[in-house]
Amino acid sequence: MNSRELLDSRRQLLKSAGSLAASLVALPYAGLARAQAVELETVRLADGLVAVIGPNANVVAADSTDGIIMVDGGHASWSGALLRTIDDNFPGRPVSALFNTHWHTEQTGSNLALGERGARIIAHENTSLWLGTEVWVRWSDIRYPPLPEIARPVTTFLDSGSILLGDREVGYGYMRNAHTDGDVCVLFPRENVLVTGGVVSNDGWPVIDWWTGGWLGGMLDGFDSLLALADENTRIVPGNGPVMSLAELRSQHEMYLTIFDRLQTMLRQSFGTEEVLAAAPTAEYDAAWGDPEQFLTLAFESLWGHLRDAHDTRLRNIA
Repeated sequence: MNSRELLDSRRQLLKSAGSLAASLVALPYAGLARAQAVELETVRLADGLVAVIGPNANVVAADSTDGIIMVDGGHASWSGALLRTIDDNFPGRPVSALFNTHWHTEQTGSNLALGERGARIIAHENTSLWLGTEVWVRWSDIRYPPLPEIARPVTTFLDSGSILLGDREVGYGYMRNAHTDGDVCVLFPRENVLVTGGVVSNDGWPVIDWWTGGWLGGMLDGFDSLLALADENTRIVPGNGPVMSLAELRSQHEMYLTIFDRLQTMLRQSFGTEEVLAAAPTAEYDAAWGDPEQFLTLAFESLWGHLRDAHDTRLRNIA
């Protein structure tokens, strides 16, 4: 099977997974609790602040005088297990606020349950817009239905800022056109905990969702923003995978800078996607990060709309 056939096969697998996810979104909350048995790892970051490491996404929960503040809600298939875990760590404390770091289903799976309980859902305006409409992601050929109104954000913003939730001031930073066009990070300054959202993956290659506004250069800009917020003592919670240090975040940043340089060179040399895959521009990282085919395909395709002018100029000069 050649690389294109393999990619088509994976797209069909993703399409099937997307259909399952869409059906789970439509289930009542009681069904979600039974949808999938998962083991969730809880990491205590500070007094009253924990990270829950899930199978495909991470969640952070912080106590406040108004109730629990959550950053992301996991996938709908394990939302029930997640909310029970939160209750185990903060017995009898209601969830009062939920940040969506972007629109993907791995982060918004608890929106319906928590919206019905009266939690305040907070997100970037672009994330809110995606959640309010059907999203057909062209590169995966998956359609995601809009969330019910009660499951959508009620507080939105357009740029970075902070918000007072109970006795906690919580910072949020907008990372424009990173892995989507609505990515935000969330900072708990009192405990020096930074939640990156999907811009950072720490257990495999990230998804650069160019159809909803992401691209590799914007993801690197997102890393710059995160590095500016962190110091040597910051606990960094990525979108998925283990909690990170500043040194690990810097190391990833350097890796993606190297890959970006190689891919933009290939673009200017008029490489196609199959030629990029054959050139193996991530070869020295693959043992640690896994099969790069989807990442490279999306990362390279994400450059087309952003570096096309330089590419077209080169072709005109050659002609």
